[in-house]
Amino acid sequence: MTFNVLLKPLSDVIVPPFTSKVTRTAFSVLTGTVPSFSRRASFSVLFRGLSPLFRTIKRGEDASRVKLIVKQGEELWARCSLLIKEDFQLPQPHAFLEFGGARFEARVMGVNISEINNMSLEYEKFEVNFLTPTLLSVPGRGVFLRERGIKRRYKLIPDLPLALALLVYDLKHIGVPVDTTPMRIFRWAYKAIAELDYSIKPVTVLYTIKEGKPAVERGFIGKVVYELLDPNSKYAEVFYFLLAYMEKFGLGKSRSIGFGHVNIRQLS
Repeated sequence: MTFNVLLKPLSDVIVPPFTSKVTRTAFSVLTGTVPSFSRRASFSVLFRGLSPLFRTIKRGEDASRVKLIVKQGEELWARCSLLIKEDFQLPQPHAFLEFGGARFEARVMGVNISEINNMSLEYEKFEVNFLTPTLLSVPGRGVFLRERGIKRRYKLIPDLPLALALLVYDLKHIGVPVDTTPMRIFRWAYKAIAELDYSIKPVTVLYTIKEGKPAVERGFIGKVVYELLDPNSKYAEVFYFLLAYMEKFGLGKSRSIGFGHVNIRQLS
């Protein structure tokens, strides 16, 4: 199930630097359900038009001074995506919620329910827009980082074969059948997908401030144009499914709270 929420603050309000906290509050009020932080759900940041709302931070910048303010009456929106069972209750169409000392009006803007096995984007040439910082883990590297006392690090450049492998791992972990393995889709995609153009940059995003200290993550945003060179492969159908899945649920670490939010556009 996927639905968008239109949110309108009834007064000026300072929102969290990573605004999916507001989305999760709206989801809870609209559905009467505590949002899950598992691989089975994804709650986007707030969007102002086409622009996602989150705060980046530069080296040496005072995080306590980084404020993200939305004005009274601004129309914002967010997306909620969930893997659900048949007995899940649909969200109510309208509600009011409180966040950060301010009230918001929330309206559900359409609910789409479909069988997960029917999801597919049959694109051979396409552009992936990484709208929020994407954090792609590198399997097997953690032991070396720990030995050297280095904090977990993620790829700062897009790696679509790796992203596909991570998605297959996630899907198998939650019991969704996928007709391949992480290593097989990685090896195939490494040869079968070409990067044609890109505009990418790494950013440091401020997630929250804990006990006066900033909690930050380093990831990449931007665009990449890809082309599938092997559309007749037996893996192509799985690839089309994974494209559709990543557009609804995001990529990489913390995609359940709005990281790795992507938009995919077909090109001629």
